[in-house]
Amino acid sequence: RITADTREPDYVVALLTQLGVDVERKTITPGDYILSSECAVERKTVEDFVNSMFTGRLFEQADALKEAYMKPMIILEGDIESDLENRKNPRAFWGALLRLEIDMGIPVVTTPSFQHTADLLYTLANRLQRKKTEKISVHHKPRLMTNREWQLYVVASLPNIGDELAARLLNTSKALE
Repeated sequence: RITADTREPDYVVALLTQLGVDVERKTITPGDYILSSECAVERKTVEDFVNSMFTGRLFEQADALKEAYMKPMIILEGDIESDLENRKNPRAFWGALLRLEIDMGIPVVTTPSFQHTADLLYTLANRLQRKKTEKISVHHKPRLMTNREWQLYVVASLPNIGDELAARLLNTSKALE
């Protein structure tokens, strides 16, 4: 089972479905694909990677991903060589890649096409979910939250506790007060 952001292309979701993946579409942030309660993946085309690198959005997204998930990952999709041929300073690309991998500890995996991206997502989801039957919990980077929302967020982040159980636990503890 994979949760895919509603803004992700339909063709990747269609390929995942053909592979037998149960894909749930939701608006999620951070990340584009949630593969387990611990792992989220941000998918970037090479062009989007370079553009977001210069706007600073790349590192904002990477920080949010790392903050929300124990095992964040970035998929870099496309032909790096042909895209870098047209760049004035290709070393900026390599510097950003190294910052993500070495400084931030976020693995960046390259795929040449959306078909390979779907295969990678399928393989990684299988690997992460092989022995687990837990419901996948989507973690959102908290914005301005009320005390109740913070409590739900913290309790739902515990292992084997999803949003529904967290709400029930908090309601039960409130009744005991």
